[in-house]
Amino acid sequence: MIIVQKVTSCSRIDMSFNKNSSFILRFITIFCIVFLLSVTCGFTTPGVQVLKNKARKYYQGIGVKQNYTKAFVLYRRAAEKGDAGAQYICGGMYFRGLGVKKDNRAAFKYLYRAALQGKSSGRSERILGEAFFQGNGTLKNLSKAIHWYSLSAEHGDSEAMNTLGYLYFMGRGVERNEEKGAEYFLQAAKNNFPQAQFNTGIMYSTGSGIGEIDLVAAYGWMNIAAANGYRPAVAARDYLENLLTGKELSEAQQFAGKLQKTLESGKKTR
Repeated sequence: MIIVQKVTSCSRIDMSFNKNSSFILRFITIFCIVFLLSVTCGFTTPGVQVLKNKARKYYQGIGVKQNYTKAFVLYRRAAEKGDAGAQYICGGMYFRGLGVKKDNRAAFKYLYRAALQGKSSGRSERILGEAFFQGNGTLKNLSKAIHWYSLSAEHGDSEAMNTLGYLYFMGRGVERNEEKGAEYFLQAAKNNFPQAQFNTGIMYSTGSGIGEIDLVAAYGWMNIAAANGYRPAVAARDYLENLLTGKELSEAQQFAGKLQKTLESGKKTR
């Protein structure tokens, strides 16, 4: 009985050992995988961040002499490792020709990669819209141009708003909608974008997208656009003077003065 009992006891111990060893092996395997992943991430992330930190120092001249070329080389290395922030900066440097020769195709590539990862701005989205609209740096695609211009406009880019106004007015890449085009023109005009102010003046002088002709408002917007340096608005403003009576001209110039103040204060305009 004693021998049997010992054998049974040993048998139980062996079974327990097998179960424990199996658990230990699984634990070690999982631990190794987690460790390898953590080591990999540990080496990759700081590596990219180190590149970006060095690049920023050269870009801004922090502790070293400002050098855009060295900054670009470092940012591009980080960008090629998939970092969206570095891709965004590289795209901007290519677009401006800062530290590297200006290259619209390369600018598009990096800005597009960054945007697909969620790193973009109103300006970079407008640049992508322009690339698709003009077929510069990528294939021309008006639907994609509308997409990026719309995102840019949502982020407050006045130039994108003005271009969307044109595209909706003309029905380019989207169903023609003069009313919506007028909304974009007016929104950009209120942001003090001169070309949009000129376009808004045209709308009021013809009634297109607005619903009615208002020469006083047309003159006011043309006057503002001309004062902001948009040359075509000068001739248009002077032409409108010939269509207005003396009383209307006085009213139109007073309206322009009030319009200028409301634009500066951000209040609602006509």
